Amino acid sequence: MNEIKYDDELLAGLFGAQPQPVFWVKPIWNKDKNQIIDFEYRYCNAELYRFSRLSKEQLLGKALSANPALDAQLHERFFSQILEVYQSGKTLEDSVYNPRLKKYYTYLRSKVQDGVLTVLQDRTLEYNTINDLEKKNALLDNILKHSPSGISVTEVVRDETGKIKDAITLLANDKAVEFTGIPMDTYLTKTVHEIEPGILDSPLYQMALSTLESGKPFHTQYYLESSKRWLELSVSKMDDNHLINVFTDISSTKEAQLKLDKGSTNLKTIFNAAQAGMFIFQPERDKKGEIVDFRFSLVNPSLAAYIGQKAEDLEGELGSRFFPGYLTNGVFDMYKQTYLTGQAQRKEVHYNVDGLDIYLDLQCIRIGDDVLVTFTDHTVAKKAQYQLEKTIEELKRSNANLEDFAHAASHDLKEPIRKINYFSERLKHQFEALLDEEGAKTFERLQVASERMRLLVDDLLEYSHVSMLPREFEEIKLDEKIQKVLDDLELVIKEKGAKITVGKLPVIKGYKRQIQQLFQNLVSNALKYSKPGTAPEISITSQLTNGMGVPENLLMQDSNTDYHLIEVKDNGIGFEQMHAERIFQMFQRLHGNSEYKGTGVGLSIARKVVQNHHGAIKAESDPGKGSTFKVYLPVSLGQLP
Repeated sequence: MNEIKYDDELLAGLFGAQPQPVFWVKPIWNKDKNQIIDFEYRYCNAELYRFSRLSKEQLLGKALSANPALDAQLHERFFSQILEVYQSGKTLEDSVYNPRLKKYYTYLRSKVQDGVLTVLQDRTLEYNTINDLEKKNALLDNILKHSPSGISVTEVVRDETGKIKDAITLLANDKAVEFTGIPMDTYLTKTVHEIEPGILDSPLYQMALSTLESGKPFHTQYYLESSKRWLELSVSKMDDNHLINVFTDISSTKEAQLKLDKGSTNLKTIFNAAQAGMFIFQPERDKKGEIVDFRFSLVNPSLAAYIGQKAEDLEGELGSRFFPGYLTNGVFDMYKQTYLTGQAQRKEVHYNVDGLDIYLDLQCIRIGDDVLVTFTDHTVAKKAQYQLEKTIEELKRSNANLEDFAHAASHDLKEPIRKINYFSERLKHQFEALLDEEGAKTFERLQVASERMRLLVDDLLEYSHVSMLPREFEEIKLDEKIQKVLDDLELVIKEKGAKITVGKLPVIKGYKRQIQQLFQNLVSNALKYSKPGTAPEISITSQLTNGMGVPENLLMQDSNTDYHLIEVKDNGIGFEQMHAERIFQMFQRLHGNSEYKGTGVGLSIARKVVQNHHGAIKAESDPGKGSTFKVYLPVSLGQLP
């Protein structure tokens, strides 16, 4: 006790008046005096008792491990630090937060005599202030980091007179960089004028100056030329030299809006410039809520001119004022149904009321709470159509009469020709002994001429048959039909020693008799125009193609239509390609009758047959190298209209 009293008196004289908490501890040794196992509080000043909220009885003379203000972690830390100072003699400075005291303090430990003196400095207020500031900074960082908006702080740059001449960004979050497309290093190092050269002359700059003066924030949309982006921007005053900017990238929305505005302007321009009459009808209801009429809400100039009124004079007027008959002739019902059901309609209307006799193409569609009506007056075209249909019917009757006449005439001519052949042959035999050479040649010419006449009549009769179409197509196995053609031409094929190759052929739909006539004419043609002294070689092949492969000058079809392309190719005398179209014309021949017999009707029949099947035919040839006739027949053929 004397030693404690001595230490207390000694240290009290030195540290009793200190404003900082102070305590002095001495080591506690084990029984063998060879190891320090704890430290004992030998002096504590009054400030320590106040700071720790512990009494003298709780500390003085007690072990460090018994201090109720220390948890196990702090006891272990403090014991090791005090031991190190005691053993090394070095001074140690550190700081700590004591959760039991809820205080933050720094301390300095020094070896004094045979113990360790600790002087504390209460930093709790400072720590709490710093901690609060760090929390606020962390909160601000989180706001900046996680904000869906771009945030920046701008500081104005003034000249020597205090006038604002530029500005620079002091702070910007990641979203600000993302939305503006300006790199962070550029954002924070260059002035706004350097980033956006035209900004000092912009309305945005003037609004920013106004906010600095008045303190009133503003909200606007701004096109950032440097990055080609639209920003929606809110600017508020922080102080006389700083502005806070909050913004988002609205480029996609703005561009859509601009397109919509442009589209709306274009639609209005189209609406007003359309040659077709266009107007918007609003329903007019009675007291019961029933639609009894429609009222013009928007009218284009074409309708106004059609009625002989001004567009602005029509708007707001009832439709029945100008067209009272539309309420009873079905047109009103058409508009009403579209309004009630939302189903668009299009009808051809013969408007034969209100003193009018016109034909209208009427279309109506519901738009919101209105009905948009478009109409075209095609009275002239309709009457012309009726006249054309009448003319076509008359032509059909005329053609039918001509075909009947051609059929009857050619059929009736066959008998006189047969008699001419018969009687010329009898005369030749009867007077053969009396005929000189010239007389014999005359009879021969007479017989040749009558035979040509017979062939011509037969071909004309065949052509008239081709013009008479059955009502429905039939299924035709083309390979069987070609074989029948070859069987019919067997004698000529053997006589000429012809080699005919037939590839795989499709099953098609068509008129059996006409298809046989088509290929009979093509194969006969190939046999007829073979090279003298050269055996004819004829190939018949087939493949699929579409409308893109059909020559445009032959027919107009959808390019997606599929066709059977059947080719009849020979090694005959050929002809100049310039005559490829001429050979299909009636009575057109490239050779004299003395060279090759014929009437010039066969290929005309071939083309007529192909046309009857909605197809096409073309010829390709080179003199001395043979010819190829290409027949295009649609894969899908149905019943004739």
